[in-house]
Amino acid sequence: MSELPPIKVSELDVDRLEGLLDKKPYRDDKSFDGLRSELARAEVLPADAMPADVVRMNSTVTFEVEESGKQFHLTLCYPHEINGRTETLSIFAPIGSALLGLSVGQKIDWTLPDAHHRHVKIIQVENS
Repeated sequence: MSELPPIKVSELDVDRLEGLLDKKPYRDDKSFDGLRSELARAEVLPADAMPADVVRMNSTVTFEVEESGKQFHLTLCYPHEINGRTETLSIFAPIGSALLGLSVGQKIDWTLPDAHHRHVKIIQVENS
């Protein structure tokens, strides 16, 4: 895997996500180690110091999977917020974990559970 790009995550998002990861059923589940690693390497900033073009929880992100050229326009959510909405992406999905903290123009090489690599590029970030 190539070198990981620098990421920025708000204190609020780190606190909430680490709180979720400390609870059952997530606490002992190794499938969330990618998200744990991302949180551990992030530059943590106060929410009001977060740049506008950085993906955070509840951001709507346009990103491209370079292998397919396919673009997606999804809102990064906590699992309980999805409620069957198709335009959402769980932070607990491998690609959701990969997007957190990236800014427009950044790319990340992310390994999926099937061991395939995907190269993802951030096109646009909308924060409300």
